[in-house]
Amino acid sequence: MTTPSPREEGRGNIFGSLKNKLAEVLGASRTRIDLFQADVEHRLFRMLAMLIWGAIAFACLSLGLLFAVLTIIFGFHLPPKYAFGIPAVLFLAVGLIGAIMFRVKKASKFDTTKPKH
Repeated sequence: MTTPSPREEGRGNIFGSLKNKLAEVLGASRTRIDLFQADVEHRLFRMLAMLIWGAIAFACLSLGLLFAVLTIIFGFHLPPKYAFGIPAVLFLAVGLIGAIMFRVKKASKFDTTKPKH
């Protein structure tokens, strides 16, 4: 059995330490890439939710206002009030909920740099 010379031991240690450092760098970069991917995904879903809630709020408020105007135009007697007034109230309520959800989504933030307490 031969024992490695001191020169070969030093070379093995240098390559071993370089290999370990490279593994640490790859592990750290993988972690950063995963965090970046999670952040982008969260922002994308948040923006998509904002677009959906904004479209719901716009459509429902527009239809609610249209039915409210039709109720006013045709008067407040019994049939038009039920034909246009009830859908107007429902659309305005759903539009208001959509607008509130849009503001909630807009105000929500996701910050990975701050530690959680």
